[in-house]
Amino acid sequence: MDPGVYPVRATAEAALARDDLFVLEDAGKVCGAGIINKMQVDSYSSGKWNHDAADDQVCVLHTLVISPHRAGRGYGSAFVEYYETYAKDMGCVELRLDTNARNTAARAMYKKHGYTEIGIVPTQFNGIPGVNLVLLEKYLGT
Repeated sequence: MDPGVYPVRATAEAALARDDLFVLEDAGKVCGAGIINKMQVDSYSSGKWNHDAADDQVCVLHTLVISPHRAGRGYGSAFVEYYETYAKDMGCVELRLDTNARNTAARAMYKKHGYTEIGIVPTQFNGIPGVNLVLLEKYLGT
């Protein structure tokens, strides 16, 4: 991660203040973190989602980061599995998230977990111009 480039410390502090920052630890060491809530980012309004769901039934995973020192050990998958269980417990039927189109590792992991890429939205993301966000969803309803 580049200093001063999203995600920054303020991103985590704001999530901590909202009580929607989740941290993955193993043997007392932080391996990853992410934000889980029902707040859909502005770019999601451009998405052609396959499933309509009321806003209070949509759970969103934001800013999943895994320590580079812990990469390749299944922590990303473990976090996604936790997110899905948490969303179900909150009564959500639709899961949404996004990732940078260049993040092929994340895209492959999400696909492995049953997420569908519904489109790519060009945007300026958190002050970074020229970002192509891949929008993904997974429907938990029947």
